[in-house]
Amino acid sequence: MSTWLTILAMGAVTFATRALPLLAPWRQPPPFLERVLRYMPPAIFAALIAPPILMPSGGWVEAGLTLWAGLVGAVVAWRTRSMALTVVVGLGTYGLLRALVGS
Repeated sequence: MSTWLTILAMGAVTFATRALPLLAPWRQPPPFLERVLRYMPPAIFAALIAPPILMPSGGWVEAGLTLWAGLVGAVVAWRTRSMALTVVVGLGTYGLLRALVGS
């Protein structure tokens, strides 16, 4: 029974987050909300990639190739502000390092 309640609750939360912009009383979000929303994609992206880069095997060990590829990707992100280019360059760097080092 608790599994079904969890599924229904998560469905309601998902629906609410999708319906909120349609039901909001404003046409344009307030400036503070626009500022907050502007930083969400980079924050989510960082939260997704930081653990595999810093702890590739689940613990604080020497990261190696993933750390170097992540640093190259961070420089590309800082200089270009392009998420797509950051992903492509980071993955390309990792593939090249792996081919050269053979790790």
